[in-house]
Amino acid sequence: METSTSGRSLAALPRRVGGFFVRHARGFAALTLVVTSLLVLLGEYTAAAGAGATCNNTYPGCAGQFSPVGLSIPQFIEWFHRLVAMSVGYVIVGNAVLLWWAHRGTRVSRSAWLAALLLPVQVAFGALTVTVAGLVPGGYAPPTQLVHLTTALAIFVALVAALVWVDAERGRGATASRFRYAAVGGLALPVLQAVFARDLLFTFWPSVQTAYHLFGLVGLAVLLALVLWALDAGEAGIAAYGALGACATLANTYLVAGLFLVTARVEAVTYVLLVVQFCAFVLLARAAKNVSASAGGGRATRRRA
Repeated sequence: METSTSGRSLAALPRRVGGFFVRHARGFAALTLVVTSLLVLLGEYTAAAGAGATCNNTYPGCAGQFSPVGLSIPQFIEWFHRLVAMSVGYVIVGNAVLLWWAHRGTRVSRSAWLAALLLPVQVAFGALTVTVAGLVPGGYAPPTQLVHLTTALAIFVALVAALVWVDAERGRGATASRFRYAAVGGLALPVLQAVFARDLLFTFWPSVQTAYHLFGLVGLAVLLALVLWALDAGEAGIAAYGALGACATLANTYLVAGLFLVTARVEAVTYVLLVVQFCAFVLLARAAKNVSASAGGGRATRRRA
């Protein structure tokens, strides 16, 4: 009798574990977004520190070895970046499987799978960046870096969308208070980003550059959430404000990511883009009351999506 009972309990274990993850799918989607954001920032720091080209054009190991023992500090930074990237890749794939299981056939699972399907592209161009591109005199090849960064940001955007939409599927989403708090709170992000702008208050050391990108990445996530909430509420005009701010944020990221020679004119453009980001948040904060008026219809639309 005891053997039979324990056998049934053991057989039910996978179902219980699966049920636990399904119930916490929203939390896992949030975790995936957070660790992916940290990976993007780690990549920014690695590039800013010039550590990506220190592994003697070898991949996936560093300097012909998989162990960090004996590596220089720049080599260890690149080795650690590769280790984190591999780990986060598994998390992104797990997130796609979980959201597919919990929300099959919806925009939630589609955006999560988009992030997972972009992973091979990201890995391939990451390898090219530190091997073939590392053989080019003067460092990395900008076109390869451009694709690598663009793919990383595309994965990030897909994960933001997945989290916003799974939140909506769980009965939350574009409420008036959430929209207002996000828009008003977002006003601080371009200001904080400006504090760490290139050679404005601080020398643009790798840590300062990473802080600059941190606030830019958070700002991009908030703007994307506001865009999706506004669209769910049927407010395409308001969503356009957020799209404008998101495009300005992305442009700012590309200009300061080491892909281009940063001249005084380019620096001036980045400051203008920060002003555009701030103005976008101002417009979104002022429009929050309009979203609240149509949020109910948006929630109904989301459930049918």
